[in-house]
Amino acid sequence: MATKDKIEFEIPVERQKAAQAAGNFELDDLPGRLAEPDAAIRLGKQPKQDKPLKAVRSIKTITKLHPNQVIANYGRSESRWAAAYQKRRAGHAEFHELLSYARQIIGLNDEGQLLICLMGHAGQGPCIPLWVPRDEVTLTVQPNDIILRFDDMTFDW
Repeated sequence: MATKDKIEFEIPVERQKAAQAAGNFELDDLPGRLAEPDAAIRLGKQPKQDKPLKAVRSIKTITKLHPNQVIANYGRSESRWAAAYQKRRAGHAEFHELLSYARQIIGLNDEGQLLICLMGHAGQGPCIPLWVPRDEVTLTVQPNDIILRFDDMTFDW
């Protein structure tokens, strides 16, 4: 049996061409703890145009998940929705509520099970996360998206 330290799962990335890029935004534009990931990268149209923002050199560094890590994909729209929600909550939104605005949320639990998070509230009520086990998943990205990785996560929010 492999130890937790040896468990690793690389998430494949599918780059989509956006009809029109939604525009750049920075980590500082993300509200609360979203602005403080353990690793982050902004994606360009081509891999060579990717811009490391924090603690990474390439998208592969973020998409190699180890136990208790979560990656989330934010475009400009998702960033604005999360910021608007944070403002409506007078700056007191829970981390998982802000995370819920991500386009995709993928995690690897401490048993090495790949999980995707389905979560929704549209700002209309309690945010209820549902972690669904998957055998495989693809991270679907567009130019100017920011991919965030959070370490030391639990899956019982």
